[in-house]
Amino acid sequence: MRFTYLSAIILLLSISCTSKKESKNSILDLIPSNAAIILRINDFETLNSELSTNEIYNSIKLEKPFVDIKKILSPLHYFSNKTNGLITLSADSTKIDFTYITTDSLNHINFDSITNKSIETQSFKDYNITKYIIEKDTFYSTLVEEHAVLCSSKLLLQNLLNSIDSNIKNESLDKFYNISDNEKVANIWINLEKGNLLFKKLLFDNQNITNFTSWISLDLTLNDSELLLNGIAASDTDSTQFLNLFNGTKPIENDTWNIVPRNINKVTSYGLDDFKKYSHNKQLHDESKSDLDSLLNTVEEIVITEYEDESVLFLKTYGTATLLDYINEEKIAAEEFSSNEIWELKPNIEIFEPLSPLIGEQSFKYSSIIENTFVFSQTQGTLETVITKIKTGDTFNKTTLYKNAENKLTSSSSILSISNYEGFVGYLNKSVSSALANSFKESKLNDYLFGQQIIADANFFHVNFLINKNTEVEEQNSVTSAFEVQFDTDLSSLPQFVTNHGSGRKEIIVQDQENNLYLISSSGKILWKKQLNGSVQGKIEQVDLFKNGKLQFAFTTNNEFLILDRNGNEVAPFTKNYSGGNLNPLAVFDYDGRKNYRFVVTQGKKVFMYNSKGEIVKGFTYDTAEATILDAPQHFRIGKKDYLVFKLDNGKLKIINRVGKTRVNVKGNYSFSDNKIRLYQNKFTFTTVDGILYQIDSQGKISSSNLNLSKDHGMDATSRTLAIMNDNILQIRNKKIELELGVYSKPSIFYLNDKIYVSVTDIQNQKIYLFDSQAKPIPNFPVFGNSVIDMADINLNKKVEFVYQNQNNSIEVLKIQ
Repeated sequence: MRFTYLSAIILLLSISCTSKKESKNSILDLIPSNAAIILRINDFETLNSELSTNEIYNSIKLEKPFVDIKKILSPLHYFSNKTNGLITLSADSTKIDFTYITTDSLNHINFDSITNKSIETQSFKDYNITKYIIEKDTFYSTLVEEHAVLCSSKLLLQNLLNSIDSNIKNESLDKFYNISDNEKVANIWINLEKGNLLFKKLLFDNQNITNFTSWISLDLTLNDSELLLNGIAASDTDSTQFLNLFNGTKPIENDTWNIVPRNINKVTSYGLDDFKKYSHNKQLHDESKSDLDSLLNTVEEIVITEYEDESVLFLKTYGTATLLDYINEEKIAAEEFSSNEIWELKPNIEIFEPLSPLIGEQSFKYSSIIENTFVFSQTQGTLETVITKIKTGDTFNKTTLYKNAENKLTSSSSILSISNYEGFVGYLNKSVSSALANSFKESKLNDYLFGQQIIADANFFHVNFLINKNTEVEEQNSVTSAFEVQFDTDLSSLPQFVTNHGSGRKEIIVQDQENNLYLISSSGKILWKKQLNGSVQGKIEQVDLFKNGKLQFAFTTNNEFLILDRNGNEVAPFTKNYSGGNLNPLAVFDYDGRKNYRFVVTQGKKVFMYNSKGEIVKGFTYDTAEATILDAPQHFRIGKKDYLVFKLDNGKLKIINRVGKTRVNVKGNYSFSDNKIRLYQNKFTFTTVDGILYQIDSQGKISSSNLNLSKDHGMDATSRTLAIMNDNILQIRNKKIELELGVYSKPSIFYLNDKIYVSVTDIQNQKIYLFDSQAKPIPNFPVFGNSVIDMADINLNKKVEFVYQNQNNSIEVLKIQ
């Protein structure tokens, strides 16, 4: 099946070619005319980071032929500061060449340490070409307007320069380039019509795949245990390319999984809403017509699989009469088995010929019918086993393999193939490339599934290719462990979710008592560890300092203000020291949501406000408070006005505007509790140690309610939800819940997937409670735990996870189904 062959090639290239979308398409003019693979890397840093934790990549990166491609691309490693660019692969009769095109400057690494090198400049037309010979690598570079071009072949580069002014555009590539998702780490475009020679050299195989389709455009998504490629394919409708068999058809919902045996390694389903259209396309495809096509007009799903090394064919129909009449004429014997008739058929009956483009040149000797599906096998024993498994419910739809694939792929397909590791390797070895099969055979992907899907649309085909860990699918309404991370030293801070700007998923940041800061992936791997000079104060903020979508970590320690990049490196000039220490947590203000940040460091009475360049904001006049500042100042916006709020230890509440002038004159002194001020009902809301809830509006009008709260009560609020924890009574809005006696944390409110969650933790009895906005407990809570939690949808799958410190030196993430 050509689709599986192609999928193997896509995988090979997507994980080997590693090391902004352009405002115009001129970069496409620099692509060699014989390029078969074009890979756009939108963010080298993010791609390398995601590959470093991807189990699939790390399992096969040292296997042949993956090593071969990395060797072809090795000259890229001599250049630093790569942000984005195009990598192309092309082949001639002698070798494979690469071309790298970017708007980045080609800043090479320090060549002084390399003894075996030669660099010279040559002229070609109006261009200067630099020739590099470094160690065993020879490659060439030049500048074409704003683009730098790096190429492994001088002749290829010269041909490229000769063709720049030809104005011959590849319309398919131009279209794919503009519709691809440049938010993904990489996009891949494959020109199959020019790729046969390249693929043969890569996979050491003589198969011809150029008759599968013309072009494929794919977007790459990488997670720790998943590789997903999705996009579209386009075929030449006047050709005999394989996908043209499905022109004009519509995908159907694949539902024969409940009659396919459980213990199979690979299954492929073809869905056809109208067999007549397929039959018509087949005649155009191979210029042959079979009189038997009409007998299959009611077939809507064709499933081919192997059971114990024997092929089994399933034909699901919406009408059995015509095909049943044909089988009755072609049978030579009949036998009853488990209330089903099994028919022995004449040798080499011709009914399978119309299906040959899909199932290969196969014939079957035995058949039966189960409901509206015909089942064919090559031996009677296999057919009897299949019937038994169907009747006992021992079927494929009950397997974790199917359930995991179902969660990732759409329910309706024109072509859908699902296989486990053994099935995938077996098919590679039989029908693709023994070299590639051996690479996977040596990998540690035994517990992975391989899914491939094509969905016919009006004039093109949607394509999905998936490698994903085959894990037990959790039951609904359950709370289960996602992962646990143990550290060598006890922790000093609570774990906090942060965002991976490349994938959008959540990661965890936490600090131990030796002041080591850790970043942990969404699957529990420690990405880096950085020694700090002190303990992080309060919450770590994330900012997009350079307005390029990449997030940094901003925070204070006892005596420092720091900003770190995603890799834990300090961002200049934001490492600032303060004599005397005793800093409050950092406050970060983004007044208009335009990423023109204001970083506010407070120390005693002092207020330091910095801009995004690390400079003191000169127009801000409130650089010294009237008394010691108790906590990080807060920013609120009401209407079009900004309010900066400071709690002072003299009992005053200071509310100022952007430049530091008093915006609201608040009368009175308050014995502030250690709860934060919240904007609730459009009023500044806080509590005092003597148990009173105060609310102050934007005009300075004060209202209060004596709630008789204990001194160590907790309070949190959103614009419309107020939660108060007082002794063992939790109040959410106007509803109260009496919990068992214990020592409770402050309540925390989370808003995730259009739902409000309120959490408190009983530190004494080590129980974590979770409620909704109506004070109803979330099923399966409380759970064991002894710290305040942080919550997020870490995998962007509309399911919520939370993280907590479960031992002095460990954290755990639980997921709520």
